[in-house]
Amino acid sequence: LPGVATPTEVQLALSLGLTWLKAFPATWLGTSWFRHIRGPFPQATFVATGGIDASNAAEFLDAGVRVVAVGSALEDASQLDRIAALLASR
Repeated sequence: LPGVATPTEVQLALSLGLTWLKAFPATWLGTSWFRHIRGPFPQATFVATGGIDASNAAEFLDAGVRVVAVGSALEDASQLDRIAALLASR
């Protein structure tokens, strides 16, 4: 997936026919970025990646992110059950 972090990058990706976009680094962008960017770009579907773990994944999903990608969080066995519970609840 192409990575985006600015409205200009989102617009460019959409102009190329891409609708699934990786927003990175998600925790730097923050959940409000996703809430605001969906207004002018409703056709974009976002995957949040970068700093996502069991403590913040739900916040990103609630902000309109379609998919959260966890990486280093998978190294912490204590997070696996929490992530699985979150997925099961949605």
